[in-house]
Amino acid sequence: MKKIIFISIIALTLISFNSSSNAISKIEKLELVSEKFDIKIKNDTDNEVKVINAGSGGSYSLTKGATTTIKMEEGDKLHYYEKGKKGALILTASKDMHGKVQLLSKI
Repeated sequence: MKKIIFISIIALTLISFNSSSNAISKIEKLELVSEKFDIKIKNDTDNEVKVINAGSGGSYSLTKGATTTIKMEEGDKLHYYEKGKKGALILTASKDMHGKVQLLSKI
C-alpha cells in the first residue's frame, strides 16, 4: 500500500513538472514570434505622403507635420506608395530605430 501511494506521488510530481516545462517552452516561443517594434516617422515635408510596409503590406498616410507610428520587424522595408504601387525605398527597419523619431526629409 505504501508503494502505491509513493508511486502515485512520484507520478503526480512528474506530470506537474512536465506541464510547467511545456508552459515555459510555449512562453519562450511566443516571445520569439513577437519581435515587432515601433518606428516613428515625422513628415516634415510640405506634402502628405503615402507609404507601404513591404513586410506586412500595410499602407499609411503620413500627414504633413504629423508623426506616425508604424509597427515593423527587423529587415522590413518601407516604400513610397504611389498610384497603388510600391515606389522608392524610404528605409529598412532595424531595432535601433525603435521608439526614435525619424524625419522623413532626412531618410
